[in-house]
Amino acid sequence: MSFDLTIMIAGEAGQGLNTLSSILLKMLAQSGYHLFASQDYMSRIRGGHNFTKIRVSNKPLYSSVSASHLLVALNQESVDLHLNHLSSPSIIVHDLDTVQVNKTGEICDIAAPIRKIAVDSGNALYGNSVVLGILTALLKLELTGLTDILKASFVKKAAKDRKGNIKAATEGFRYLSDNFQNLNIPLGRVKEKNRMLISGTESIALGMMAGGLRFISAYPMSPSTGIFTYITSKAGRLGIVSEQAEDEIAACNMAMGASAAGARSAVTTSGGGLSLMCEGISLSGMAEIPLVIINMQRPGPATGFPTRTAQEDLDLVLHIGHGEFPRFIFAPGTAEEAFYTSIKAMNLAEKYQVPVFILGDQHLADSYVTLDRLNANKVKYKSYLAENGALKKPYLRYKITRSGVSPLAHYGQDKIHFIVDSHIHTEDGHISEEMNVAKKMVEKRFRKLNGMKKEFSGPQYYGPKNAKTLFVSWGSTYGAVRETIDCLLAEKKSVAMVHYNKIWPFPVEESIEILKSRKDICVVENNYQGQFERLLQRETNIKTGKPVLRYDGRPFDVQFIIDMFEKRQK
Repeated sequence: MSFDLTIMIAGEAGQGLNTLSSILLKMLAQSGYHLFASQDYMSRIRGGHNFTKIRVSNKPLYSSVSASHLLVALNQESVDLHLNHLSSPSIIVHDLDTVQVNKTGEICDIAAPIRKIAVDSGNALYGNSVVLGILTALLKLELTGLTDILKASFVKKAAKDRKGNIKAATEGFRYLSDNFQNLNIPLGRVKEKNRMLISGTESIALGMMAGGLRFISAYPMSPSTGIFTYITSKAGRLGIVSEQAEDEIAACNMAMGASAAGARSAVTTSGGGLSLMCEGISLSGMAEIPLVIINMQRPGPATGFPTRTAQEDLDLVLHIGHGEFPRFIFAPGTAEEAFYTSIKAMNLAEKYQVPVFILGDQHLADSYVTLDRLNANKVKYKSYLAENGALKKPYLRYKITRSGVSPLAHYGQDKIHFIVDSHIHTEDGHISEEMNVAKKMVEKRFRKLNGMKKEFSGPQYYGPKNAKTLFVSWGSTYGAVRETIDCLLAEKKSVAMVHYNKIWPFPVEESIEILKSRKDICVVENNYQGQFERLLQRETNIKTGKPVLRYDGRPFDVQFIIDMFEKRQK
């Protein structure tokens, strides 16, 4: 029998929300549950209201849901804000002395002496370990699983704190077991299996490293910073050079310099930082220097919502950089897709000597999901650098070829000399003012599109073949749209979906083949103007229906899409 439980852990920044959530996630993943966890946090070091939603099931999950079954309230504000948005029945876990609950409906109030147990265990700061012990007993997980994770998590702490946290967790477990023995929670058992727990941030970082990344530079900017810091934490062991630049312009130019010297290179940023990289990206287009640009979107314009989600940069990425040059744009929908896409992006940048964009967002970056495994052999690293023996003399860096792709040597290559320049240039890289040279070089660069269009698969289809209504997703909207389809199919609605990861070059023929006979097409995206909807109509000349849009900085969930869909049908 299937089950689906959502746990919300809420409090303010500085209360240890992340540590508490990550330990609970590890326990559940190691116990074999399928998980999807999303984070909602304010742009503050301390204070404000933050929460993590952890959805637990015995079947794969792709998104969050709006209502929670279990609320762990670390402060009074958490109860005040979320009490009326809990499912019925539901459970609230909180400290007996500092948080009060005015019960409405079917709410089980677990008012535990959390602070007292923590103090008795050695320190009031052990309170979150008490909560973890309570949750372990409540969810009927093994206490040894929790204590093992606590030992590993606090290995660098003083022995007294390590022991104190374990004692606090044990006492919390005992308190719940002694006082709520008959409490039933709708969480079934699953076959024990240690599942991989991974975020979108980690997936992109791992994919880039598996794709041969050797140099990364960035200026920190949420929500992209996690990718840079994750790679930096592994850089020494993997021989990767990681550089925090003085600004985004320098970061972009450093990466191009490393790339010209033969090191696979990337930059990470978010919308405002991407704007500053505009000129460098244009240089990448003219000089044909491979470059991977990770842009994790957040609501703008300007500073906007620094820690919230949006899909507002599609138009920017389609056109960034003065002049005309080919580019790839990908928008993976899940952590798993992000891993394979990142490997492919590193290969394609070098193969075609173009900028490659991976367009993610805060929701993809900060959400965690469980996977069985990632297959590093599914997309393999492949070098496209030319060996000395394969280069004809004289070496022409911008040799005009039928494919538009010239042999790629790199600075420092033995006995190979060449010029790279931002001007219109001849095949050997010298500046030219000749009309004929300019025309031939533009045509050479754009002939690459013939090969680029054949790379990567077209949009993915999910659902019955002849469904009346076809939902369209791109990027991180995939999960909520997919679960919406499952929900509507269960209600006998005639629906299906098509998901776009490859955004540019746009898969025109594949899209027309799927969309041409559809009566109702509904694009779902996290922006106000329907940027992808306009792109889809422009490239296919197929008219779509009213889109489902969200532009309040929050990700879609199934109920939001269904509510909008039903309004749309009236």
